[in-house]
Amino acid sequence: PNNPTGMMYSEAELKAIGEVCLKHHLMIISDEIYEKLTYTDRPHVSIAQLSDELKQQTIVINGVSKSHAMTGWRIGYACGDSKIIKAMTNYASHSTSNPTTISQYGALAAYQANDDEIELMKKSFKDRLEQAYEMLNKLPGFKCIKPQGAFYLFPNVTEALKLTGFNNVDDFAAAILEKEKVAIIPGSGFGAPNNVRLSYATDLDQLLEAIKRIERFLLNNQK
Repeated sequence: PNNPTGMMYSEAELKAIGEVCLKHHLMIISDEIYEKLTYTDRPHVSIAQLSDELKQQTIVINGVSKSHAMTGWRIGYACGDSKIIKAMTNYASHSTSNPTTISQYGALAAYQANDDEIELMKKSFKDRLEQAYEMLNKLPGFKCIKPQGAFYLFPNVTEALKLTGFNNVDDFAAAILEKEKVAIIPGSGFGAPNNVRLSYATDLDQLLEAIKRIERFLLNNQK
């Protein structure tokens, strides 16, 4: 799943990307931090599993921050060709040093446990997604595609900008923060100047209240 859209590449799309990378001898860095947070029947697919050739040219980045809600532990891992991983390790040890021992053992315990807690968390995320998705699409000028994973919604707000007289999403988001105390992320930072990102990694009541405040802002600021 992708940040900020929550969408997933299909296996066919990954194969097409892989063919280009193999043809031009490009290394692939595959950030798969949201791999366990999917809400459809379609499983997560890593580009590294599609062929031995792609496996050799791919570095998979992952960690426990999202899947196990261990953000503050600041630990992840990389998988790839042993020579590349060795070089990465040498570089890291002379720059950022190493993660703390307690974080390493915490991550190990998380991966050794079963996924029951993850499944409970996914159910909560999916419940929030369903309600927030429905509410957002009812807001004036908002058009939202349902995400397939992660915990973000990325609605297009082109019409909302016209309704409220804003020229860009940066000013639009800043005004919502100032007037309604709701923080949304302008899509301009992701190369999508007509979108905003909302996270539903919070409790349901807060999430619904935030959307109600956005609705109030839209209704009170129409030009």
